[in-house]
Amino acid sequence: MAELGHVTLILTLMVAVYACVASLLGSMRGMASLVDSAVYGLYTTPLLLVVATISLIYAFVTRDFSVRYVAENSDLAMPKMYTWVAFYAGNAGSMLYITFILALLVVGVLYYLRKNLREISGYTATILSLMLGFFVFVLVFYANPFDKLPVTPPDGQGINPLLVHLGMFFHPPMQMAGLISVVAPFSIVMGTVMAGKSGSDVWVEHGRTWGLVSWLVLTIGLMLGSWWAYTILGWGGYWAWDPVENSALMPWLVMTAFVHTVVIQRQRGMFRTWNLVLAIMAFSLAQVGMFLNRGGPVPSVHSFAESAMGWTFLVFMAITLFGSVVILVLKSSKQDNAGKLESLLSREAAFLFNNLLLLAIAFITLWGTIFPLIADLLNNETVSVGPPFYNRMNGPLILCLLVLMAIAPMLPWRQARFSQIWSMLRAPVAFALAVSCVLVIVGVRLPLAVVSFGIISLVIGSVLQEWVRGVIVRHQRGESFGKAFIRLVLSNRSRYGGYIVHIGIMLLAIGATGSSFYATQEDFSLAPGESVSMGNYTMRYVSLDSEEYGNRLEEEALFDVTRGGHHIGDMKPVRAFYPGHNVGATKAAIWSTPLEDFYIVPSRFDENGRGVFRVHIFPLVWWMWASGPVLVLGTLVAISPRRSAHDRSEESQAV
Repeated sequence: MAELGHVTLILTLMVAVYACVASLLGSMRGMASLVDSAVYGLYTTPLLLVVATISLIYAFVTRDFSVRYVAENSDLAMPKMYTWVAFYAGNAGSMLYITFILALLVVGVLYYLRKNLREISGYTATILSLMLGFFVFVLVFYANPFDKLPVTPPDGQGINPLLVHLGMFFHPPMQMAGLISVVAPFSIVMGTVMAGKSGSDVWVEHGRTWGLVSWLVLTIGLMLGSWWAYTILGWGGYWAWDPVENSALMPWLVMTAFVHTVVIQRQRGMFRTWNLVLAIMAFSLAQVGMFLNRGGPVPSVHSFAESAMGWTFLVFMAITLFGSVVILVLKSSKQDNAGKLESLLSREAAFLFNNLLLLAIAFITLWGTIFPLIADLLNNETVSVGPPFYNRMNGPLILCLLVLMAIAPMLPWRQARFSQIWSMLRAPVAFALAVSCVLVIVGVRLPLAVVSFGIISLVIGSVLQEWVRGVIVRHQRGESFGKAFIRLVLSNRSRYGGYIVHIGIMLLAIGATGSSFYATQEDFSLAPGESVSMGNYTMRYVSLDSEEYGNRLEEEALFDVTRGGHHIGDMKPVRAFYPGHNVGATKAAIWSTPLEDFYIVPSRFDENGRGVFRVHIFPLVWWMWASGPVLVLGTLVAISPRRSAHDRSEESQAV
């Protein structure tokens, strides 16, 4: 099976090379049949890569330790349910996974374009086959998952114990899929430029659709990563500005800018070149993320081991970035913007400021991520950039971004008067002030926290105002309130789907604000039978249960916890130690409510059962996890097809 998998990789590389050359020549010479042959060839690549994927999974399931990758990432003690985790636990397997996702994207994008925008599909196929060819080339020559060992060992080295967690089934594959998904809007943009269509808006709706798909996958990957770190790994937090975390955040920020300003291009014919540049920037930052994930020299707590493959990605990123800029300059010289920015008090200007803030946050994050590498190269010194830098630099920009989220959607096109703006903002401002006053009365006194909650309330108030006004208008036409709300959303899915996403972002901001400003933490050393209080909570350490497994010692503490004198339940934090890897892993015990989380994570135990425990109280974190389904729902609404010409007419009136 390993030989079969290797052969299918070589066949996939041959197909990708042929498709790249044939689609380019066919597009340049107007030979539709040659383009068709290239596209049909690309349609076979997911099938070929399915064979390769099944071959590697089969090697894991059958414990074929003659395959180097299997021997390095599994052992006889590994439960077979973790075969899928082991599949992408190392560089070679994760590359195969990414390449398979890329092949699916290739088929999806090309099938979509040949139905909706056939005139750019040939050049888009050139871009996509080039990307696919690069990934398969790396698999064949740098990270062959089917490479054989000269001597078959009796057992493998085993999977990293920190990867044997439920979260590994969801977060890493989703984040990797998110990074590679940015190739979809990028290929549509570059296909448009190469076809000489960049001066028109024919691609905008399709670029927006695939931009939202990419944005959604990246969002889910980031949310799952935060949830995994917080609930399963027991890190005592959900975001640490780690380089691998940042690797998905940076393209997410740029894609957020892109999906906003393509709407301006659709409505006003503005920002054509700007949107092309944003797509190129997003893909370049996604490649930086793959460089970091593939073992680049920037230190991270959960990247792969350093390898030459990371530098291969960096070189390819430089080549694609340079090539994209050259093509953009040469092919879009006659590009014309139909609309001009008439006033700084307009929806167009607000969206542009929104873009600039998002890019500033992205490049501050990029600088903090790569600065240790620059310092090492220039001064041969080891430095680290921690959360205080990112929080201090990005925090004010994020607050400004939230203010724009409240104002921008309500501004009119072209030009607004201050009286108009005040008329639209009076009710949301009153709502925000009322919320701020209530918070101060109940004890929220930190100025930055009050400002943050006030801005969040302003955004929520502005969205509610738009919904209420729209529902009232429809209700006055004879519709029930429920039917009026549903039809309002469906009549302008782009606009109201965006509002739902904004509500989701505000829920996330509520959780981040509460947990950032009001979280408390204490360390306790307790023996069984001892009790300690923290805030309104009292926790009694009841007992310690230890159990040895084949590859680890697992210790589970039992706590009886009360809040305000009322019993809330038993909590069981766990610590496991893996002697073979000399690695410890923890799992926090969490009691969660919409108001706050009570969080216990063990640090160590001695032979008498005494343990050291870190205890946190995180206010409002629950709202972060509640934001996930809302973000998904809003994006699906915004991306869903419009039903009729009447819907399109309504949607064209506003964003």
